[in-house]
Amino acid sequence: MMETTLTEPFILAAAVSLTIAVAFCTSLFASQSRRFLDQPNERSSHSLATPRTGGLAIIGGWLTGLFILGAFSSDLDFARKAGWLALFAGLALGLGLADDKFNLSPSWKFAGQVLIAAGFAAVFGPFELFPAPVVGDLRLPVFWGVMITVIWVVGFMNVFNFMDGANGLASGAAVVGLVWIAVIAAGAGAGIIFAPAFLLAVAVLGFLPLNIRRGKIFMGDNGSQSVGFLISAIAVAGVNLSDGRMSALIAPVIFMPFIFDVSWTLVSRFIRKQNIFEAHREHLYQLLMRNGASHVEVAVIYMTLIGLCAAAALLMLALPYSLQWLVPSALAASFILGASVVYSRAYRDGLLSTVRAQKPLDEPQIKQKPLRAAE
Repeated sequence: MMETTLTEPFILAAAVSLTIAVAFCTSLFASQSRRFLDQPNERSSHSLATPRTGGLAIIGGWLTGLFILGAFSSDLDFARKAGWLALFAGLALGLGLADDKFNLSPSWKFAGQVLIAAGFAAVFGPFELFPAPVVGDLRLPVFWGVMITVIWVVGFMNVFNFMDGANGLASGAAVVGLVWIAVIAAGAGAGIIFAPAFLLAVAVLGFLPLNIRRGKIFMGDNGSQSVGFLISAIAVAGVNLSDGRMSALIAPVIFMPFIFDVSWTLVSRFIRKQNIFEAHREHLYQLLMRNGASHVEVAVIYMTLIGLCAAAALLMLALPYSLQWLVPSALAASFILGASVVYSRAYRDGLLSTVRAQKPLDEPQIKQKPLRAAE
């Protein structure tokens, strides 16, 4: 659907160049501003007030590249779909900015996410095909397709937001994952998906240098909400616009390290009778940092895991639909082993909270190891 544009290397090169230039320059400018500052607190892994407007830079760069491709494309369907996708990304960005500025209550934030996801499903259509165990390629009724789509989009927006807690972690993983999604889309003949996925990877790459090494700027909720939305939305559109050649499990498998980290942490806290809605520092990546790993080391670990999961996703596509669930199941089993090792060490070192036995709220119950400062 983007064949006429994608066959013009100069247009694509111009879009990519301007995307990364706008994202980097805007990030540089924003990093020197004193607005939308993230003030450090007892749960933070940074010690200085830091601008959290990375989402504006990323989406600004992405929109620039997308506009160039749309302006030179003779495919009106691409231009129309790109415009709608940009609109919903803008709404997610606005929701994140409102949260960064006014610290929205969870209910208001959740309501906004549901409305954005439902609007996207209404315009682009919900999941139509789903690889079910044993049954195989299952065509979903509209109601269940909408439900699964909204749950997936809202769920992943929150997963991505939860994992944006270390320099370069969310942004680095997004670059790796989006590049692989773009490659798979190109192989499936879904050029209309390749373009926004690849340009978003390039835009995040422009933001990454100022974020991963010294944490001069953060994504903020405006970045995690908009990037998380776009990744999940591209995954849905990829299934529908490729006639099922892109499996609905591709994005969940590629970003399995993020999904598993959040799921494991919530289940663990629930079992230990902790409030799962309370802010904490018990994600696997946080425990790694509290045990001495640097921001860069943790980011590289997760980027590597994302790359390995992308390879697993390619293997999964070679399997019949009825067997594709074996891949995420095998990944989850291997992650359980790794997470058990991390949690065993954290428990031994006293880094995990325990049941509150009628103790004052301000009484320390968790031993802390000093965090290595953001580099």
